[in-house]
Amino acid sequence: MTFLLIFLLTGTPLLQPLSERLEESDYLTGSFVQTEYWALTMDSEISAGTMHLAHPNRFMLQYNDSEGRAMGCTGTEVFTVDPVFLEILVYTGAPTGFLHLLSSVAENDCTVVSAENGDSLTVTASGVFEGGVTEITAGYTLSDSLPFLFSTTDANGNSSSWTISDLETGIIVPDVFSIPDISGYSLVDAGTL
Repeated sequence: MTFLLIFLLTGTPLLQPLSERLEESDYLTGSFVQTEYWALTMDSEISAGTMHLAHPNRFMLQYNDSEGRAMGCTGTEVFTVDPVFLEILVYTGAPTGFLHLLSSVAENDCTVVSAENGDSLTVTASGVFEGGVTEITAGYTLSDSLPFLFSTTDANGNSSSWTISDLETGIIVPDVFSIPDISGYSLVDAGTL
């Protein structure tokens, strides 16, 4: 049975179990399927790979479709490794990791819709968030508060979503959350593009 709740509030306690689980976990890893959609061209792209998450606000997405392709956050800087152009793009400024985006829901006035289905809860917050994001959706299992879905949509209708599976927790954090130093790759400040 599915239950639907709608709230208009600053933040939402519905995301608190997920946020607390991510804050308390030293390290999470699993598989992901990423779907990118561009509203202007109505094109979409699906990628898959391995996800690494660690507190505070660090993530690494290692893609299966191209050797060396990755996107990550050191906790303060977001970066993309592009093996096609032999570049590492670095985005400085406010961190935009998953936990940071979830906490932004708690800090903004927003409309919140949630749907419970068995052991799963999906929460969608609509409002004005950092980086032009207007909608954030997060799904997690009620029994262990582990995520299975994360999605953002911007003011132009472009969206990115990650379906997460096979999550495992760990206490040893691997050294994957730093900007890599790869011979032959140019380090590019994305703010100058």
